Amino acid sequence: MAEEVVYEVPGDVDEAGLRVSFGRLGSIDVAFTPTATLDATEVSPGCTGAPRTLREGVFAGTIAFAGERGYVRIEAAQAKGSMSVFPHWRCPREDDLNPFEPIPGAAQLSARPAGRERESASLDALSRSCSCFFGAGVHHRHSGGRSVFYGTRLERRERMEIVRTTSVLGPASAFDYDHQAGSATLDPPPPLKGRAAFRARDSGRVLWRSTIRVPLLGAAPLKTDGSDFEASLHPEYQFD
Repeated sequence: MAEEVVYEVPGDVDEAGLRVSFGRLGSIDVAFTPTATLDATEVSPGCTGAPRTLREGVFAGTIAFAGERGYVRIEAAQAKGSMSVFPHWRCPREDDLNPFEPIPGAAQLSARPAGRERESASLDALSRSCSCFFGAGVHHRHSGGRSVFYGTRLERRERMEIVRTTSVLGPASAFDYDHQAGSATLDPPPPLKGRAAFRARDSGRVLWRSTIRVPLLGAAPLKTDGSDFEASLHPEYQFD
């Protein structure tokens, strides 16, 4: 099982240090003293700007953070770490260059191995009312594949954007599906609890019944039931 929480908040960052507030959860206000340069990328030919660097050093000052429901507590006056500095480079005609534009005359080929069309599946269930997402997938179900289940909740408060995610791997049998019938049953392993059933009806409506609960760091478990969840089943694995 993997549990993760990401806190994103506006702050002040430069080569001298870092200053950011997490509201009632804490703050970081530290000065950075470099001790070694790990990597330095010189300015590209024809461009102007400062080198891009990765430096190792010591952050000193105030480091205080208390995760919700006591899942973590950090208090320190200094910490070793590294800082990447990526100053903007000005290059001639940089607006005319698009690295994602296809090369003229180039051909793109894609293929799917024969007989694998029904060996994989993905299911997702989204609720806009709670900014919650539940997903599951299985790859190569009859040839040693495994299933994956995960839940995510997005929160916004005190100028912070918080993303909590928990994922767990299970056997392929934990995600059973029938693409022709448009149905699936989910039986994820612990610490996820509960089961779920999906069925696409001829009328175009979808039946989604779930008792699955996903534990989240610093928050109540994610509930995946409710009429506001919009679920869909896909004939491919979407978690690569």
